[in-house]
Amino acid sequence: MSKLAVIDLGTNVINVLVGAVDQEKYTVLYEEKITKAMVQQPLYAMHISLEEQKNIVDTLVSIKRKLDINGIRFIVAKATSLLRDAPNAVEIIEAIRSATDIEVEIISGIEEATLIYHGISACFTLTDGYGLIIDIGGGSVECIIFDYVKPLWQRSFALGIRRVAAQFSYSDPITPLQVDLLEDYYRTALAPLFVETKRYRPRQLIGSSGAFRTLMMLYTCHYNFSATKANSSIKRISAEQFFELYQVILTTPVYVWQKKLSIESVFLKLLPLSAILIKVILKTCNLEEIIISDSSLRTGLFIREWNRLKQEELI
Repeated sequence: MSKLAVIDLGTNVINVLVGAVDQEKYTVLYEEKITKAMVQQPLYAMHISLEEQKNIVDTLVSIKRKLDINGIRFIVAKATSLLRDAPNAVEIIEAIRSATDIEVEIISGIEEATLIYHGISACFTLTDGYGLIIDIGGGSVECIIFDYVKPLWQRSFALGIRRVAAQFSYSDPITPLQVDLLEDYYRTALAPLFVETKRYRPRQLIGSSGAFRTLMMLYTCHYNFSATKANSSIKRISAEQFFELYQVILTTPVYVWQKKLSIESVFLKLLPLSAILIKVILKTCNLEEIIISDSSLRTGLFIREWNRLKQEELI
């Protein structure tokens, strides 16, 4: 079998998925998430500093070295919101290519949403009705309404948590007034989504991002309870359970969570912003539960590239 690696350069994380592929099947060999390389501060400006650029390039050099050692034949790299909007993106992509021979392609928000959908649909299928996929990133939020066959509506919103953090000052813990301001902001910005959810009336929110995985970690920590088997790729939280946890998130200082969980403080500090976003969507759309999936863009990208390799008879 040949080996395929896909690299997703997000705003918060560089995701790597490596698998063995042939004409009949694929097998995931390992996945890796690297946070230190990416922007660690709110996105006050989309220009990526020289220090941040060096971190990104050095990380890609390290990734490429590991892929070479493991005999990876095919490597595909895509970049999303951070490089999509950075005025010096071409410079960074050229630096990566020069140092690693990896060609990074910047994809649109719509293509990003499409890949997320394909990643989710690989491990989760609706039996009836409609679902709503939400992927909360650092630079953008992707929303996809789908049925058991295909996506029906999708859109990318410039509502990434690091963007929002750059626009709103908030305390630790966040104050009720700050919560109200953020709720109003999200409702206005997501108006096109709410028009479509009134039309399709999805019942489930499928969460696909680090924000949702962090939410599940806080849930299991606070309640000392696992909603599903630890090795399951699908985890569920009812709307009622989320709203209970939501109040805990808004009133608990970051340092309390830091004592309990091995999550970087930068993500814990941003959690109230994503929790408020999730709450607004759940309430406005009258959704019944949150389904948290481990699959996302990297999974969809891997599957798409595997199919391309088969069609072009490269494997």
